[in-house]
Amino acid sequence: AEKVWRYMSFARFVWLLQKRQLRLSRADLLGDTWEIALVGDQLKFIISRHPPTDIFSKEPRESAEERSARIIKLWRRKTFVNCWSLSEHESHALWRIYCRSVEGVALQTTLAKLSDSVAGLPVLRVTYEGPGRARRTPTIDDLVTKKRPMFAYEHEVRIVRSEIDDEVMPDEKVLGLPLAWEAEHHLERICVHPEADSSFFETVTAVVEQYAPTLRDCLEWSAMKDLPPF
Repeated sequence: AEKVWRYMSFARFVWLLQKRQLRLSRADLLGDTWEIALVGDQLKFIISRHPPTDIFSKEPRESAEERSARIIKLWRRKTFVNCWSLSEHESHALWRIYCRSVEGVALQTTLAKLSDSVAGLPVLRVTYEGPGRARRTPTIDDLVTKKRPMFAYEHEVRIVRSEIDDEVMPDEKVLGLPLAWEAEHHLERICVHPEADSSFFETVTAVVEQYAPTLRDCLEWSAMKDLPPF
């Protein structure tokens, strides 16, 4: 079975167990300005299909560039994702990026279990050839699963919820959406940061025993903490 991982701070881990929820983050707040980018061949294609003038109307018409910019801003505000890494093993790089403090954990389940756990939302694989390559009208799934090659180390899969059926700009205060998720039903392992100390491991253990006791036997140190024999 294909394994997926999610790295997080201790505070977010406690929130997940207490609330029994995953948090889907708004796409324009993920930290990459190229999220849901309309560029390259796709942008050229959209512009070619949207003439700059309308011979049947004397009213000013929104240009293809203006419409594209407006729609992409809307889609970024109305698309929410929760990101996991598809990998057989833990990632040293992802520990460093997503757990800047040593007080962090990595959750591990399988891609199949994750897909079955998210109430019918799509779980989509990200590709890293860069956005805008396909010469056709893009869908939101096309755009939300394209990242630049420098992010390929993430091996990302995304739970995606998109609410783009209308063109009404949502409340800017909505930064994310909750998704009901029972960790006890879906996780296989909880790995504690390899550089944490034993007191932190004991704290994680206490939290698991309080909020998700059936996961106690799934709790372990990161494999990166293992030492060579000599």
